[in-house]
Amino acid sequence: MTYRPMFPAVLWPAASTLLLALPDAELAPSTDGFTVLVQGEQLSVPYRVYYAPQNLQSVIARSSGDTRTLALCLGTRHWNGYVREDCLRQLIGNDRPWVVPFVVQLLGEYVIEIVEAIAAAVSDADPDPLSAFARENPDFMATTRRRATSYWDCYYRRRFPTLQSYPAFVALEAIERMSRAS
Repeated sequence: MTYRPMFPAVLWPAASTLLLALPDAELAPSTDGFTVLVQGEQLSVPYRVYYAPQNLQSVIARSSGDTRTLALCLGTRHWNGYVREDCLRQLIGNDRPWVVPFVVQLLGEYVIEIVEAIAAAVSDADPDPLSAFARENPDFMATTRRRATSYWDCYYRRRFPTLQSYPAFVALEAIERMSRAS
């Protein structure tokens, strides 16, 4: 199914600007991913986007403020794992509540370098947006945990002998502890 953008009201000005700058189906149509709540409002996130990497990077470079941040968020859904990782590294430390789902989603994916970058950043992150997101989206958190467990089992069990040592699981546990503590 083709992605249908839904953003919290605070994001519509940036989203409108960004969606005009990024051609909808540059290489292939973006596909529906997931919908979560951010401060009581729905945010839909595409499963993957298929912008030419150089075009996405150009839009990011020309943009500022929320438009740039949202472009980086969409870049975390890019078909190319290197682009996803680059966008994530530029987002780490951003405390906007609507950035959280884009980052947490990556914990349920297979690129270990991305998972390790998130796990390393969680302990220094502002706990409020993470914990609020986890409390507001328990089903999403449970699904992400199941996906992380599956990737650990399929690809990383030898490198991380226990699930509790797998960086995605460590990060998800830390977020869950934050949500219980606040």
